[in-house]
Amino acid sequence: MLQHGRAAKRMSETTGEEAKTIHRLLEIGKFEEDKLGSIDTDVTPVDADVIVIDEMSMVDIFIMNYLVKAIYLGTKVIFVGDPNQLPSVGPGSILKDLIDSKEFITVHLDKIFRQAAKSKIIVNAHNVNNGISFIGKRDYDEDSENDFFYINESNQEKMLYQLLSLCKERLKSFGNYEFFKNIQVLTPTKKGMIGTKELNKSLQRELNPKKDEILEKNYGEIIFREGDRVMQVKNNYDIYWEKGSRDDLKSYEVSTGVFNGEIGRIIKIDNETRQIEIEFDDGKIVWYAFSELDQLEHAYAITIHKAQGSEFDVVILAIPPSSNMLLTRNLLYTGITRAKKLLIVIGNKNLIEFMINNCDTKKRNTGLKMKF
Repeated sequence: MLQHGRAAKRMSETTGEEAKTIHRLLEIGKFEEDKLGSIDTDVTPVDADVIVIDEMSMVDIFIMNYLVKAIYLGTKVIFVGDPNQLPSVGPGSILKDLIDSKEFITVHLDKIFRQAAKSKIIVNAHNVNNGISFIGKRDYDEDSENDFFYINESNQEKMLYQLLSLCKERLKSFGNYEFFKNIQVLTPTKKGMIGTKELNKSLQRELNPKKDEILEKNYGEIIFREGDRVMQVKNNYDIYWEKGSRDDLKSYEVSTGVFNGEIGRIIKIDNETRQIEIEFDDGKIVWYAFSELDQLEHAYAITIHKAQGSEFDVVILAIPPSSNMLLTRNLLYTGITRAKKLLIVIGNKNLIEFMINNCDTKKRNTGLKMKF
């Protein structure tokens, strides 16, 4: 079970077994947000000998409450997560408190094995987590992979130029990477030239420009265009979807539910039916009425917070000046660990060094570990 829809998809692909979000498994998704956390909320019991919960750092105190209520006495539970990543959006610090209580058997994986040591992404993620800078680092293994690059740039206009040229041409020449197949831009902030709002406009303009033959739909200040990459930004457990071909009943699926953080592309805009058709990364085909477009945002660039629980083949991690509350070690570490095959970090040297040293994240006042 996982907290994040994209994480559930990734786990299913990796293990070959079905993985569900905690919300879907416990059937708590249809409750109103203001009712979440109520001690009277009923959940669906989980009849299992062993339950494995991944991405545990994303679980808040409300979801943990529901989970514990659903588990039968005698069930073994394995929590998997990284307390050094960003904490849950909701209240609490569950994973850290469980570890700090010292009441549970805890296995800490901190050894980099020979094969993993060839990846500069993995080595530098460990370095950042330990407060060690990757800037100017040269002591990699001789056979290390060229999967990590750093571009020292302070000027935001030049940062934008680097981003656009990487997405349009340079990465295709370097490793035959194509933006809509395997590249994702991440940034800490929504604001400014290198924030998600302006980056999405710039990337849409360069990668999916306005053409007479491509339909588009204005929604407030946002222009949705056929071919756009978009993200679901709230849980919708009722929206209908299909997957596979109706001619092949073995592969054909129908169900409901699209979750916060799922990414897809606009296939068609139909002005007659007033709907937008979207194909999500896991193959789901979903139709949104024009009145439902508040559930969608462009996803050419997304925040590191939104990327938590996801992985991408290629990540371009842009670090512009921002609030000190955002420029933290765990944010940088989380961003780095989203990349599977290639990571490019763009930002000012001093700013990134500040992030690596800024481990004073906002303290969460909790009492969970004292209750064991």
